[in-house]
Amino acid sequence: FFPPRPPSYALLRDVRGNVHARYTDGGSQITAGGRLAAFDAHFVRTKRNTEIVVLSMDAPTKNGEDSSDSKKHAITLIVSHGNALDAAMFVPFGRRLRDTLNVNIVLYDYSGYGVSTGSASVRNVYADLEAVVDWCVDARGADPARIVLYGQSIGSAPTCRYAAKAGEAHDAYALLDASRMPDANVGERMRAANEKKNKSNKVAPAPSASSEHATEMCLDAMTAMTPNACLTLGTRPHHQIGGVVLVSPIMSGLNVISGESPGCCAPASVFAACDVFPNHERASKIRCPTLVVHGTRDVQVPFRHGVVIHEALSSGCDDGDDGGDDVEESVAENDASERKTNTKQNKRARRGGGGSRAKITHPEPYWVAGAGHDDVYERNPSAFLDRLRGFLESVNRAASLRETMRGDDFANFNAVRDSAERAREAARFNETRDGAEAERAFFLSSLSLGRDGGAPVRVMEMTRDG
Repeated sequence: FFPPRPPSYALLRDVRGNVHARYTDGGSQITAGGRLAAFDAHFVRTKRNTEIVVLSMDAPTKNGEDSSDSKKHAITLIVSHGNALDAAMFVPFGRRLRDTLNVNIVLYDYSGYGVSTGSASVRNVYADLEAVVDWCVDARGADPARIVLYGQSIGSAPTCRYAAKAGEAHDAYALLDASRMPDANVGERMRAANEKKNKSNKVAPAPSASSEHATEMCLDAMTAMTPNACLTLGTRPHHQIGGVVLVSPIMSGLNVISGESPGCCAPASVFAACDVFPNHERASKIRCPTLVVHGTRDVQVPFRHGVVIHEALSSGCDDGDDGGDDVEESVAENDASERKTNTKQNKRARRGGGGSRAKITHPEPYWVAGAGHDDVYERNPSAFLDRLRGFLESVNRAASLRETMRGDDFANFNAVRDSAERAREAARFNETRDGAEAERAFFLSSLSLGRDGGAPVRVMEMTRDG
C-alpha cells in the first residue's frame, strides 16, 4: 500500500456540523475545488473500528423529475480507487462519470488513505468496502440490485472479494433451497451417512429423522435470504449487488511482482500459499454480471491479468457462455420457465434463490488497444463511456425486471391469502351450521321418545280455543 502523503484534501466542519472537503494544494483547489465541494463528505465506521471518509453525490435530476425518484432508480457506482491515490484525486473523473452516465457516485478512502483513520491492511481494506456498501443500503436507501462495484487496479481486490462472498452466500442459499424439493430426499442421505459413520465407529446409531425434519434442521443451521436482498453466511452480510466493473484488475499481489510470464521460480509460484488478493481464484465465485477493462500495453499490471480474470469469470458460469451485453435476458428466461409451474422451489428462485446455481451472462471484456495502466479512459473516452453505459443500463433494466417479478409474487401471495381466508370462513360457517343441524335433530328426537323407554309421546298443539 502506498497512500499519498500528505493527503490531497482536508475536511472542515462548519457551525452546523456539516463536513466539507477542500484541496490542500492551491492549484488543485482553483481548478477542481468546485467539483470537490459539490460532494457530500461523511465519516463511516467499519467493523474494525476505523473511520473512513466517504464522498457521495446523487445522480443529476432530469427535467420535471423528483430528485428522490432520480436517486432511487439510478445506479449507485461505488468506486474503489487504485494505489497511490486518495478519494479527492478521483473526484474530477468521478464527477465526469456521474454527469455522463447519470449515476449516484460514491468514492471512499481505505483505512490509512486520505484522512481516514487506521492503517492500510488487507483486512481493513475488505472491511472498508463492506462498511460502504452497508452505508449505501442502510443510510441512503440504495437498492442492492442497483449497486455496481467499480474496482481499479488494487481496488479490484476488495471488489472481487465482496462479490465472491456474495456469490458464496448465493450458492449456499441455492443449495438449501434445493434441499427443500421433495425429490431431494436430504433426510435419507443424512441417515445413510450417519449409519455408515456409526457402523465404522461401532457406536449406536442415532435416532432416525424424517426427511422433512432433517431438512428443517439443515435450514435452521444456516441463514436464508432476508427481505432486503441481503444474504448472510455466518455473521457477515453481503448484499446481492447488481454488477461489477474491474478496470486494470490484478490477479493477485504476488502475480503483480512476478512479471508478465512468471515461471516456476517466480514469487507467485514459490509463495502461492502466502499470496494476498487472489482475485483470479475468487472470480469464479462471482454471481453477478462483471465487465473487465484492461489495456493491452499495461506494464504495471500486465494484460494477462485481465485475461485470466475474465476466463475465471467464464468458468463460474453454468454454460460457459461469456457473451451478451443485456443482463436482463437471463432474468427474463428464468422468469418464463418458472411461471410454467407453481412449486415452492420456483417461487424461491424468483426471490433470488434457486434449485441450482443461477445462470450468469457476463458481458464481453473491453480490451483497450495500446492503453497502459492509467489511460484506459484517455485512449478512447467515448468508447469507454459507451461500454460502461451499456453495462450499467442493462443492470438497471434487470433490477427493474426483478422489481416487477417481486410485485407479481406479492400479488399472487395476496390472492392466495385471500382465497385461503375465504375458504377458512366457509369452513367455519359449514362447521357451525352442521353443529346447529345436529343439535336440532337431537332435540327433535328427544321429544319423540317417552319416559318409559320408547313409547311415543303425543305432542299437543296449543290453539287459541284451548
